[in-house]
Amino acid sequence: MLKGRRTAASALVLGVGALALTGCFSPPPLPTQEPVEPTATEELEPTTEAEPTTEPEPSTSSDPGAAGDLPFTVDDGIGDTWSFDVVELVANPPLASGEPEPGTFVVGVIIDAEHVEGGASFTTCFDILVEGSDGETYDYADTLTSLTPEDDLFYVGSDDSFSGAVAAVQMPEGVDPVQVTVRSTFGYPEVEDVVIDINP
Repeated sequence: MLKGRRTAASALVLGVGALALTGCFSPPPLPTQEPVEPTATEELEPTTEAEPTTEPEPSTSSDPGAAGDLPFTVDDGIGDTWSFDVVELVANPPLASGEPEPGTFVVGVIIDAEHVEGGASFTTCFDILVEGSDGETYDYADTLTSLTPEDDLFYVGSDDSFSGAVAAVQMPEGVDPVQVTVRSTFGYPEVEDVVIDINP
């Protein structure tokens, strides 16, 4: 069952994510009256701008920033909580072993994460799915046995914190990634997916 705090936090992530990745911003209009102090029940909208180099745009999430500086925090409800971010996608990341199947290429989903609670690795706790421009969904788990990128998430993801881990997903040539979903393996569907739209 989702905790109430996640519903309110999702709205905040939507607002921040929409600003973070639009590229160019218009300055806010000048205020026409004195600012009103929020009451105890109101929440302030974050004013921090995200880094302009980040490509993904969050559209839904679990509770952001509740346990650290990373924007997504997911509690699977059975003992593990991770904070993480999908920082970028790269085409054809360097491979330590293997090669893509004929007619495919590799998309590297780059992840930073911190283990807040529990003992299960990131790859045990989450499924990573990439939706293509062809409408099909491609699973990181399908690539695990065929190739290994440098800084593979499968190996790096057993650490309590890491940055720059690569989840390699094979996709057909000519198909672009349009969305990344990080799904709680044991909490879904009660635990909300983290869905990140990819800017073209």
